[in-house]
Amino acid sequence: MQTPEMSPQPRILLAQARNDRRLSQQEVADMIGSTYVNISRWERGITRPSPYFRRKLCDFYQKREDELDLLPVRTKEKAARQHGDMATDSSPVALNGKDAGNSTLPSLNSSDSTISSLPQPIYDPAIPLQPAISLIGRDRDIARIKQRVINKNNVALTALNGLPGVGKTALSITMAHDADVRALFKDGVLWAGLGPTPNMPGLLSRWGGLLGISPTQMANLNNNEAWAHAIRNAIGERALLLVIDDAWKLEEALTFRVGGPNCTHLVTTRFPTIATAMTVDGALLIEELGIDDSIHLLDQLAPQVIQREQQRVRELAQAVGGLPLALTLMGNYLRKQAYSGPARRITAALERLNSVEIRMKIEEPHVPAESHPSLPIEQSLSIQSVVAVTDQLLEKKTQAALYALSVLPAKPDTFSEETALAVAACQYEELDNLSDAGMLESTSGDRYQLHQVIADYARLQIAPEQLREAQERLVKHASGFIEEHKKDFERLEQESSIIQAALETAHEIGMEVELTKAVSYYAPFLIMRGFYEQAEQTLQQAHDVAIKQNDTYRKAETLLYLGEVAQKRGNYTQAETNFQAGLQLAREIQDNELICAFLGDLGDIKWRTGDYKQAEANLQEGLDLSKKIEDLERVSKILKTLGNVEINQGNYKQSYLSFQEALTYAKKIGDREQACFLLSNLAVSEGAMGNYTQAASYLQEGLVLAKQIGHREQICMLLLNLGDVATVQTHYEQARFYLEEGLLISRQIGHREALSVILVNLGTVAVAQNNLSEAEEYFKETLSIARQLNRPHLTANVLNEYGKLDLHQRRIDQAEINFKEAISIAPEGCQDLVALANFGLAKVMLQRGEIQKATITAQESLSTLESMTHSSTNEVRDWLNNLNK
Repeated sequence: MQTPEMSPQPRILLAQARNDRRLSQQEVADMIGSTYVNISRWERGITRPSPYFRRKLCDFYQKREDELDLLPVRTKEKAARQHGDMATDSSPVALNGKDAGNSTLPSLNSSDSTISSLPQPIYDPAIPLQPAISLIGRDRDIARIKQRVINKNNVALTALNGLPGVGKTALSITMAHDADVRALFKDGVLWAGLGPTPNMPGLLSRWGGLLGISPTQMANLNNNEAWAHAIRNAIGERALLLVIDDAWKLEEALTFRVGGPNCTHLVTTRFPTIATAMTVDGALLIEELGIDDSIHLLDQLAPQVIQREQQRVRELAQAVGGLPLALTLMGNYLRKQAYSGPARRITAALERLNSVEIRMKIEEPHVPAESHPSLPIEQSLSIQSVVAVTDQLLEKKTQAALYALSVLPAKPDTFSEETALAVAACQYEELDNLSDAGMLESTSGDRYQLHQVIADYARLQIAPEQLREAQERLVKHASGFIEEHKKDFERLEQESSIIQAALETAHEIGMEVELTKAVSYYAPFLIMRGFYEQAEQTLQQAHDVAIKQNDTYRKAETLLYLGEVAQKRGNYTQAETNFQAGLQLAREIQDNELICAFLGDLGDIKWRTGDYKQAEANLQEGLDLSKKIEDLERVSKILKTLGNVEINQGNYKQSYLSFQEALTYAKKIGDREQACFLLSNLAVSEGAMGNYTQAASYLQEGLVLAKQIGHREQICMLLLNLGDVATVQTHYEQARFYLEEGLLISRQIGHREALSVILVNLGTVAVAQNNLSEAEEYFKETLSIARQLNRPHLTANVLNEYGKLDLHQRRIDQAEINFKEAISIAPEGCQDLVALANFGLAKVMLQRGEIQKATITAQESLSTLESMTHSSTNEVRDWLNNLNK
């Protein structure tokens, strides 16, 4: 016959000792270092405390084991006999000196009792404490996570994915402590910190113990699957948040996916593949902090440093790419250095942090109770150690690929898969492995990003000979790419950071031949984009190399582009010097293409400085030679400049024909850059003849094309001319819109000529809107720029507009001075400028009562403008008609 099992006997004395002190089970658990679940089980007699906790309980309550019902049954009977406290079956049990009839025992079934049959919330002791300072820059992330976690009917599992040190665990800690989350998950929060080598039995047994699984049942659980089933059964209908932190292996993370229908799981991992596999509706990617939030975090950690060294702190924040772990380590380091120390200590600390190696190795000891699951407890926390854990698990080929990729620009720049394969000399498999490991970030299409911290780590690992090989591969790949895509402006723009890195690397490691060749193809793109300073610096390096190697062709070619940069920046004297020197070299080596280019650019300079005769001579010689050698690109460019010379001399119809012919050639060879210029110039010709509708059509077509290829100079010029057309049509607000957008671009790229023209046009609009003080400011600035540029045509135009403002404000004498100066400096052949200045002088004469002189002068102006079919003809004619009434 089988003996029936004994039911658990509640430890009434143990429960009464707690009640006497008016403590909850959780409070006792906190004081002795256990959990409230264990306290409850001990009081209900389900389990007996270990010797360690029996001693802790006796010390805490200041009682013997027998006074707390902690002795085994036989020992308890013996102790009772020795103390004379053993009750017979017929006698009532006396407690605390009171007889049974008068004593009030705690009822195990009473709703008042703290020994409740209802399960109390479980808050895993493994949940890390909240950080000393609130999370910064994470409001949006917290809201997204909270929305998914709380909406547990639709989202049973949320995965957070991101770089090592980006703050995934910190966000999970926030969720675990959040009041709203705890209110929803009324039965508590369980936490499992995994890492690369988790103690699976220990983690599972802790969860089992917290959930009330008995030691007897635990003893029969001999594998992860059995544990998972037991824990799921123990959870049942309970509402729990289960946090699975720092998962490194999918099967380990899945082991802890044990929640029931009222549970939600929150998983963090640095591995995108795990995050994707764990969720059906996509993982949440946790990004790095922006620059403002990065500085705010540093300010919270080391406020003294921020106050003294704002710019250097900003640079440091950018250097670590907003990675919270790196920022925290640096902030703590700076705070320690700044504490009660002189300013020089802060300066020295910032200097040290400029070193990548020092920055990567700043370390802090682990807090035992809050150790990072990715690191052994004995290892200090640093950027280096956190990244190294992943690196050490990579295969050798994948490691080598990662280290080689460190020669590429880091995030936010991107690089193509083609570039990655070429520079790392690897296969697709290695790139896939790096992506799966979270070391290489995939962006749109076939492009990748390498975070600054990962790149810095990789650069520190690569051997010198491997570094040199990777750098050489970068330079050769970029050089070939530029040559192949020299007119594909969109591709060049997309790869511009890679190309610039390759040029800098070529200069650094002495790959001089590759440098000069690459620069010759890339410089026109930089000039077109308006990156004049960058273009000049790169070209000067290439020019110095060409001189060193005595390469006449490259010397001439770099002088050509250096001259074009000088011309764009308004330094016409330097531009002409470069063009003349380059032309001499081109003639020496009899390179007809270069000769044509220099003749065309010299003609352009002479046109801009008002020497139309010499401009035509240079341009005609260049045009004849370019047609002879069938260089259609150069033919188109020279025809464009000839059209500009003609338009400045009032030959609008001839200029129109030159521009049309040039546009035909540009379209034939697919030269989109030249097409932008020509559409703008055609609009100027049409506008000068009063055909404003057609002018606007050309300009809009040109603007679309210029934006398509990113030609900032031409975008600026087209906006300028659109503003001019709108002004003539009295659409002043529209004109201001165009002109102010163009003004912004011209200032950004440093194009002083465009800036001057836009300012004078803005002044004209301001006069029309009766904003006279504003117009005065515009005219003052533009006149100063025009004089500095030494462009007489531009200066004369500004003086004419300034004279109109003087007349408007009745400054008759000053108006006369401006109109006369305009006439005196107008280049020979600029009949329109002289005619308009004479019209202004006629108005001055009328103000002084000199009607006859005013009439004669205005008639001379009208005659000139009529012969040119100038757009101002009707204005002068109407003025004369009114004067003669």
